[in-house]
Amino acid sequence: MLDVMSQAKNAIEAYNAALKISSSNLANMNVPGYKSLKSSFQSVFERILSQGTAGTTDQGGTNPRQLGQGMSIAGTSVDFSNGDTTGGTPIDLAIAGPGLFIVSGDNGVSYLYSRAGNFNVDSDGNLTSNGLQVYGLDNSGNLTPISGLPSGVKTDYRWLDDGTLQYTADGGTTYTDTGYHIALTTFPNPSGLAQAQGTSFAATLASGTATNPTTPGGSAGIIKPGQVEQSNVVYLSETIYSLELQRALSGNLSMVRMASDLISSVIQKLG
Repeated sequence: MLDVMSQAKNAIEAYNAALKISSSNLANMNVPGYKSLKSSFQSVFERILSQGTAGTTDQGGTNPRQLGQGMSIAGTSVDFSNGDTTGGTPIDLAIAGPGLFIVSGDNGVSYLYSRAGNFNVDSDGNLTSNGLQVYGLDNSGNLTPISGLPSGVKTDYRWLDDGTLQYTADGGTTYTDTGYHIALTTFPNPSGLAQAQGTSFAATLASGTATNPTTPGGSAGIIKPGQVEQSNVVYLSETIYSLELQRALSGNLSMVRMASDLISSVIQKLG
């Protein structure tokens, strides 16, 4: 009975971890740019008592004697499918395609990557995404922080379809090129990115190295000015999955109780 309890315990831990992941997805379903996490399971610790025997020309062999397998979480990955887009302010951007915005929280010492295009302009004239500095390309094609913007009013800016950021001069309708173009990048395996600050992601060995920054229109995808990408969490499917995990948890808890009752019964008879 102890091995039954041990196997059920491992399963409970795995399903509980998966339930935490699903709960996190539901908690972030209204966060712009959030990408849901997906968990997967694997069988482990095969228990083979005998391998069986071979058959003969006139008689079949015997099947292996096996008591099943335990299980654990195989891993988690990020679902980078595009979320729905909704209307935002003129300075907001959504990406249609696999691209990511380039951001930094340490003045470019290291870079993070995000799909959250609900941008702001801080008091120092920096374009930010959830408090992180947004990077773009200057007119020479160099990666640079989008900073020194002349106004802190979001509605004074707008994006063109080619990724150019324009500014409304003197509160009128004359638009001036700020000299910045939004920078996009991609990864060989975006599902291998690690969650970082806010809704940003950090590169890992699994994700591979980011491609050279580029303007919209190529393999990184196109942009949708004035739009914001919402979370790609689907409430109904995530809820159903959570219920399936809860049923699996309940089933394994029942196995633990049954094994515990049998052990208690044996101890009472011995006593």
